[in-house]
Amino acid sequence: MAEKSFSFKKIDIPAERHLIDKLLEFWVEIFGDEHVVNQGLLSILTGKDRNFNRDFLFIAQHGTIIVSTVHLTISKFDKRIGGIGEVATLKQYRGKGIARILCSMAIKTFEDSGGKWLFLGTSNPAAARLYYSFGWHYLTGTKIMLRNSSGNTPEVFFNKYLSSIKTGKISILRGDSRFRLQVIPLVAIPYDEPVLDLNAGLFSTRWYTQRSCMGLYSHYEKLEENGAWFVAVCRKFLVGIVSIVFHDNNIAQIDGFCIPGTGKKVLLNFYKTAIDYAKNNNASEIHMVADDLDENKKQMLLKIGCIPTDERVKIESKEGILDISVYRYRQ
Repeated sequence: MAEKSFSFKKIDIPAERHLIDKLLEFWVEIFGDEHVVNQGLLSILTGKDRNFNRDFLFIAQHGTIIVSTVHLTISKFDKRIGGIGEVATLKQYRGKGIARILCSMAIKTFEDSGGKWLFLGTSNPAAARLYYSFGWHYLTGTKIMLRNSSGNTPEVFFNKYLSSIKTGKISILRGDSRFRLQVIPLVAIPYDEPVLDLNAGLFSTRWYTQRSCMGLYSHYEKLEENGAWFVAVCRKFLVGIVSIVFHDNNIAQIDGFCIPGTGKKVLLNFYKTAIDYAKNNNASEIHMVADDLDENKKQMLLKIGCIPTDERVKIESKEGILDISVYRYRQ
């Protein structure tokens, strides 16, 4: 049994500096430098996110050597939602049941805190079989898995999600890391339109496979260097996101999306918030984009005073080419 050979720890972040260095080195060895940077793991481990989320580490050691980890994040904005990341085991220690023990510890901590919906992402079939045995299920069109503590399927969660936002009051708030986890189900919902938010590089799971999970927030965190983003919130669920990025000559580009059925007024108010932000930050021009298949967005852009231009944005990927129209807002 793994328990007889290894020690297991639960650590409430922030962690001590010597442990942070060991963990970062461990994760670089498993995932590479890019993963560690994109996930903002140094900031998280030092506690810079603790006002918005609770983070826990579950670590297995053989002597003084870290051999396996699981990272749990619980939203303070809505303790019902959580995420698992950095599930990693050194190659020579795999197949000993270590990750299973750490996942069990993470699940118990999450549920003891009042958690209901626990997300993770994996493209590894072997890992997915382990998660499935714990009750995780893949979301259609993604490599994201959801574990519903009640034992229900992901469809039950999304039915609750969509029904909850139909009658509740919607508020528009400045985006920040308190919505780190809320971004996941919002993006995982299937949308008919191919492009969700060009600024963030997010696309509909009906058209493209979404492979990221805990890394989805980083798409918006990076935008804050040259812009901002706003969320529409209803009953602690996200209804949509709109983002603004400033390019050369202080030209602002706005893009965003809302859950189908929330009404055109929500998206309209969303865009007006972004336009006001761009104006207040002295944008020389304001541009917006829309896929040619997105009739709702095109009509909304015309309604708020945008003019179609001859400019196009082309995005090539292994899944095809997107050809997107650019609109200019008449200030």
